[in-house]
Amino acid sequence: MVVVKILWTGGRNALPSLIGPTTIGGRVARRERGTIVSPAADRHPSSGRDMRTILVVSTESHTGKSVLCLAIGRHLRERGISFGYMKPISYEVSYSTGEPIDRDAEAIRGILGLQDSLHDLAPVPLEGPFLREAIQSGDRGFRRRIEDAYRRTMSDRDVALIEGRHYLGLGVSAGLSDLDLAQLLDADVVLITRYEGEPAIDRILCAMRLLDDGPAPLGVVLTDVSMETQFGTLTDVFVPFLAERGAEVLGIVPADQRFQVVTVQTVVDELSGQVLTNVPLNLDIRYCVVATMGPEEARQRFRRTPELAVVASGDRDEIHQLALEVPSLRCLILTGHRRPRRDVIDQANARGVPVILVGQNPVATAALCERLIHRPWIRRGERLEQQISFFCSNVDIERLIEKARPT
Repeated sequence: MVVVKILWTGGRNALPSLIGPTTIGGRVARRERGTIVSPAADRHPSSGRDMRTILVVSTESHTGKSVLCLAIGRHLRERGISFGYMKPISYEVSYSTGEPIDRDAEAIRGILGLQDSLHDLAPVPLEGPFLREAIQSGDRGFRRRIEDAYRRTMSDRDVALIEGRHYLGLGVSAGLSDLDLAQLLDADVVLITRYEGEPAIDRILCAMRLLDDGPAPLGVVLTDVSMETQFGTLTDVFVPFLAERGAEVLGIVPADQRFQVVTVQTVVDELSGQVLTNVPLNLDIRYCVVATMGPEEARQRFRRTPELAVVASGDRDEIHQLALEVPSLRCLILTGHRRPRRDVIDQANARGVPVILVGQNPVATAALCERLIHRPWIRRGERLEQQISFFCSNVDIERLIEKARPT
């Protein structure tokens, strides 16, 4: 495992910042539209002792907000610091119990050992008709519901961890964006973004402009950083560049192939697929190959790709047979609702390889699978534990908490 620690040669405050903390009576105040606001003047939804409220937001979806919240929570629990967790607005929910349930929030509650009601941890399932109504008729009491849940969940806690929406800016039309949540809960903000070079820096700077007159930015966590091709330029050029603009880099999380994986069951669920075989769906997929090429090229491609899912039209019998000959095949996904021959299903059952029927075309299906592979999944188990530890090792959580304002 590669562990990266950022070494500031001049101490923790060596990097210049244009947005420095201001203290009033020994406590950190916040900037609000160019003025300094005393913490005593703030009306905070919680009551009782001072508490730090940290809102984790991302510049794009599926960057690792939930894993970062888990890492911070694990860090706090190991040090005996009381904390609470909330995901005020859920976007992807399950109706398996007949009511909307945020499965990620449910898993996080269990992993962190929290006893709070799941309805308080994830009080607003804002999707589909709920979202349309919020845009058309106002917030429908969502803000009050969030505030009430916050009071119940964070009472007598030292730190409040708040997980933001899919990406910064989502929900502006309904007045329910991360910026609105930060103002509502008087939270400081930590940004997390997937690093692919200069575009990631541009996203961070755009986010900083949005935050300029609002919540205090604590810093930035960069994920999926290539140690071979990106780390040198990032640390030598972009880390000091961001620090000069008030975006202290609090973590650099290397790209790690161990975590770029998805189970067959998740693919079935996300693609609304029909399972044609009678075999377990717990196999891991790391690569996805769309079989638009000829048979010989397909054979070579399949053989040199480990732990792969093959996506092909349901009527390409020769491709189905070639794929099932490959030991590394984990799943055969057939598109266009075209069922394969019976002998293909029998051979797949004998091999223990799931065959899934979906309605999308091959290219669209492969693109969806690729996104699923590169998305962090909150599924309890050894892999998630490794990912939490990986974030703990590569993010300066102590510094992050230290920078947050007591309110």
